[in-house]
Amino acid sequence: MAKTIEKRVALMLAAGILILFLAGCSSPSQNLPAGNAQNITNAPPASPGCGNEACFITAANNCESMNLTVTDEVGTFSFSSSKSCVFTKTLVSLNANETREMKNALEGKSMYCIYEKGNFDQRWVTSLIYGLENCQGDLKDRLADLTIFP
Repeated sequence: MAKTIEKRVALMLAAGILILFLAGCSSPSQNLPAGNAQNITNAPPASPGCGNEACFITAANNCESMNLTVTDEVGTFSFSSSKSCVFTKTLVSLNANETREMKNALEGKSMYCIYEKGNFDQRWVTSLIYGLENCQGDLKDRLADLTIFP
């Protein structure tokens, strides 16, 4: 009986992670039609008028200080880059349809990635799981835990 419950929980986690993987494989702003009510904020801006993923990626690639918060169909993410070429990604919250277990595992978790100027991996912004081999932190660890099934 306990093994059956464990298998069901593992399958539920697998389904949830699969949804996150599929949703995180492409940049949400590229898939949304113009005028969609996607919530993108930027504070403080590194340059005037910069408030989307493309602008953030350009600034981060130049090791400029930048913060960007993006809400899409997966949830809300906070990104920051620094003058010392460190990128930080925090999964602020998952959407309301995610399970409590998935929310507990991932919400509020962060990771950081160190890179060289001109060598920023845009997948850190456009994907949930790709490009993480040069990153560290709870978010990376939890994603790894969720992708390894018993």
